Amino acid sequence: MSGPAARDLERLRAGERPAARRESPDARQADAAWRAAVTEALLADLRPGDHALAIWLLHRELDALGAAGALAPETLYRLIAAVARFARPDDALLIWRAAQATPETRVGVDVEQALRAGPEAVLRALVRRAAHGEADADDAAAALAWVRAGLTAGAGDDLPAYFAWSDERFGLHVSGPT
Repeated sequence: MSGPAARDLERLRAGERPAARRESPDARQADAAWRAAVTEALLADLRPGDHALAIWLLHRELDALGAAGALAPETLYRLIAAVARFARPDDALLIWRAAQATPETRVGVDVEQALRAGPEAVLRALVRRAAHGEADADDAAAALAWVRAGLTAGAGDDLPAYFAWSDERFGLHVSGPT
């Protein structure tokens, strides 16, 4: 891995977090290209310590969507797959929020991404958040309904095959256990 995106990825791994550039359409376009390149570099060498970075990039992509009102969803899809790869039940809510970003992502994001931690663990995490009056309880309830509907439709039937397909589709190459 070499080049500007690889160097930027290493700086991000070291904790540097540049501010989003949204001043002009050209700056937003340059920032989108940067996010796409860094995401590609991240997915080519996803490491166990990259969870917080993947979360930060996904939030940044969602913020850019909110600011611009449109985006090419491929980077968003790839970041969802990266976050999902860490198989943390509490990430299901963020994955659901990303899936709700646009009409296209509501159709294009598979509920299986949220199930990587295991259906039971994800359901428990979402039930806990929905039931305990947390600030995001309504979102957690909606995410819970999305996951349950997916499971009813068969999303949990062959998760290992889905995850193998997802890793290949999004170019995920993991360096060590996530």
